[in-house]
Amino acid sequence: MKTRKLLLLALVPGLWGWLCNRLVAMLYTDGHYILLILVYYLLQAPAAIVFCLWLGRRCGRSERRYPACLLLAQWPSLVSFALYVWQFWFVSDEARSPLLALLGQAPSIPLTHIATCLVLPFSGDFWLQADSTAVTALSLLMLAVLFSLGFWWGRRSRPSAA
Repeated sequence: MKTRKLLLLALVPGLWGWLCNRLVAMLYTDGHYILLILVYYLLQAPAAIVFCLWLGRRCGRSERRYPACLLLAQWPSLVSFALYVWQFWFVSDEARSPLLALLGQAPSIPLTHIATCLVLPFSGDFWLQADSTAVTALSLLMLAVLFSLGFWWGRRSRPSAA
């Protein structure tokens, strides 16, 4: 797979997260709660999981080494987490940019529900900014783990050179 194509495909989880976020907001506003539940719980995460495994497998079948593939496929996660930390830890609520805050969260959105279920038992009585940061970081880490699993699956199924 060409580097440019991999760099563009790496944007898909963020675009998918943004699209699902918009769709859920529209469904909530319009009162379509059944569709909201279907999108949020049954469509969002499985599609992201399948995509990350597929992209990892495609990279695993290539000749490129794992660290390079991981960096090329996860660069949006690294950039978005840096934006997230900047916007939610170092910028006041009044000065926060809605666009930068969204870009800081978009790649993590598809797996946010799963990460929230993992963080919730440890969050205490109140949900704090540290809990939200943990959810975002865990979501992005799960994207990298899924990509890695797909990569190793692709390496195992790669045709051997004769």
